[in-house]
Amino acid sequence: MKRSNGWESLEVRHLRAFAAVAEHGSFIAAANELGYTQSAVSQQLRTLERIVGRALFHRHPGGRRPVELTDTGQLLLAHAAGILARVQATQADLAALEAGEQGRLTLATIQSIGARILPAVLAAYRTTHPLVEVEIREMTTVAPLLAAVENGAVDVGFTALPIPEGPFEVRPLISDPYVLVAGVGDPARELSDLHGRRMIGVRGCQHDRLIEERLLAEGTAPASVDRFDDNGMIQELVAAGAGVAVVPELTINPGDPRIAVHAVPELPSRRLVAVVHAERRIGPAVAQLVRTATAVCAARGAAGTPVGSG
Repeated sequence: MKRSNGWESLEVRHLRAFAAVAEHGSFIAAANELGYTQSAVSQQLRTLERIVGRALFHRHPGGRRPVELTDTGQLLLAHAAGILARVQATQADLAALEAGEQGRLTLATIQSIGARILPAVLAAYRTTHPLVEVEIREMTTVAPLLAAVENGAVDVGFTALPIPEGPFEVRPLISDPYVLVAGVGDPARELSDLHGRRMIGVRGCQHDRLIEERLLAEGTAPASVDRFDDNGMIQELVAAGAGVAVVPELTINPGDPRIAVHAVPELPSRRLVAVVHAERRIGPAVAQLVRTATAVCAARGAAGTPVGSG
């Protein structure tokens, strides 16, 4: 046979038919396995031989003996097995991607959720989706986080209400109460005790105005108000006696023996949420991550997070 340059016409079905005939040594058995007619299998093999330019099988008259591979057929079979395996792997990977069992997603989170909630969420998520790669981006304030969700830089954001108007779909997670944090032995236990004291808070906290209005209503005037981006720094300053903090509970480590944590029931709790783009298709991997976060937060809320009492 004359060698052809028509490799661009090679199709997967040609290789499948060829591999089936090679495995069974019979066109009839190959046809039964593939669900084709014998003539269809024969046609696919003739097409493949035209593409290769050489015979692939020794054919025996009468079909009583199994067909045998030629040297060309042996060589092609080795390559065909690899190609068919890659095709099968590709099909499996695409099915897994569509099912959300593997792939890649990117999330953005504010610091407190990233430190106190996200580790448990990711641990639970990995048990069901070990092949999904999760990229994490920390945001110090809500505005850049929402911008990343809006422009598609991240698939989901974990943050706090309120969320401004925009293409956002919000999924509630958990309420995070405000607490007063003081060094052990410090007499400050409630908001009125902040009068004349140095007050420490979280920079960019969306409830700053509510806290200030509450203090003014009670006639409480702190000597100064300093705000920081790093939650760990706030706790270290409080533990060192450099001030008293009014912060969301999740921003502090309540197990620190150097601090005392007191409930502040007169302040509304932060409401933490997951945010996705309302106009984008949310893939199954992202949807499952949000469901996992919701379940973890529900379990945490049901168990309760003890807050120090005065």
